[in-house]
Amino acid sequence: MFSYQSASQVYLLSLQSAQSRVTMDSLLNVVSWQLQKKKSHKSVDWSKLHYQQILMVISHLSEQGKSPATINVYLSALKGVAKEAWRLKQISVEDYQHIKEIKRIKGSRSSKGRALDLDELNKLIDYCMMQDGVIAMRDAAVVALVYGAGLRRHEAAGLLLSDLDLTEATLRVLGKGNKERVNALHPRILEILDVWLSERGFEPGPLFLRARKGNRLVNEPISGQTIYDIIIRRYKDAGLKRLTPHDLRRTFATKLLENGEDVFVVQDLMGHSSVETTKNYDRRSDKAKNKAARALPF
Repeated sequence: MFSYQSASQVYLLSLQSAQSRVTMDSLLNVVSWQLQKKKSHKSVDWSKLHYQQILMVISHLSEQGKSPATINVYLSALKGVAKEAWRLKQISVEDYQHIKEIKRIKGSRSSKGRALDLDELNKLIDYCMMQDGVIAMRDAAVVALVYGAGLRRHEAAGLLLSDLDLTEATLRVLGKGNKERVNALHPRILEILDVWLSERGFEPGPLFLRARKGNRLVNEPISGQTIYDIIIRRYKDAGLKRLTPHDLRRTFATKLLENGEDVFVVQDLMGHSSVETTKNYDRRSDKAKNKAARALPF
């Protein structure tokens, strides 16, 4: 049985989401070099962590031009490690309290990402469906469902065939924090999924299967990175403007809000714990601001 002595390892174990563990692991490796010139957080002596060191890290990140939101994620990780270091009696309660009291960085940056026009979205899906082979059918279904259910890419990769209820036209999604939600699906999404399922078959297992050379499907799940690669490759091949998988999720939120849906309903459909997070996905204001600026008398 393993004995986890590192406070950073214990902190990562405390995180419920596998993706959160991956993200925080990477961030902690970055700050480990700043703190003690270590390439891995597992090698850091966290008993030496103190208030001034974290302020130094925050200052360094700010000088690098990191956004307040990004700096606050680093701060959250370091506070989490400090808490575990205190629990493991590696730092004193006084040192932990000083670290705990460090304020989050205020401020914001202009929102990144964009919402697609429906013409772009349909062009992307249609491009996939016009290609030959099961991989193209799978990729069309990936794009349609990431948009149509407002999925994070790791949520899409983790879907099982059993999560899809064709009778009720719903999809069960296991999101961040192990929170489950059930989203209804548009008939157009179901049509695209039907084409994919005719190729995939109905053998229990992942909804989106891996494909090997010769368009041969294997009953193994694709990864979140594969979802990313699919969307990036397909938008380039389709000749569209730059987009990311998360832009499909932003499009989902924006189109619902443009359609007059209540922001709290959209929050539930996206699996957000805070309505403020949902508001960050709203790209309606971009169009409104552009329209107002261009109408300025001159």
